Amino acid sequence: MLNNTKKPEPLAAQTAAEQKSTPKAEKPMEAPKAVEAKAEKPAAASKTEKAAAAAKAKAEKAAAVAAAKAEKAAAAAKAKAEKAAAAAKAKAEKAPVRKRTVGARKAAAPEVKLYVQYQGKQISQEEAVEAVKAAWTGEPIKSMELYVKPEDGAVYYVINGSETGKVTF
Repeated sequence: MLNNTKKPEPLAAQTAAEQKSTPKAEKPMEAPKAVEAKAEKPAAASKTEKAAAAAKAKAEKAAAVAAAKAEKAAAAAKAKAEKAAAAAKAKAEKAPVRKRTVGARKAAAPEVKLYVQYQGKQISQEEAVEAVKAAWTGEPIKSMELYVKPEDGAVYYVINGSETGKVTF
């Protein structure tokens, strides 16, 4: 009979096929390259996201600084305009207004004093007005018309366009 039992071979004498299979078993299992690429993409993506977030924060900060500068410039311009307006107003209040007329200048109305004399008697305009005001007892005076008639020695009046009377002088 044949002896089918094998003798144990020394370790050094292992066949080449066994040697090839042994290192595979001993090596830790490596992830396929596609899996590695996927694993690296999230890391790369997180770096990209971090860079984008940093750029966004930097842009927002720059925009905030620009807005602050714009507000400051607007406030300065507003203050300058208010200061100029106040100066113009003060100048307008200090400077007298002079109106220039073309052609003949209008003269101010001269002061007039009226006196009526007749046969040794005399009455002035102020005396006639005072005499009429003293004699008047009706409603307040808005307008007054005086007529001096020396031959009668009287001043006739019309008050407010309708009331009439007479005062002697």
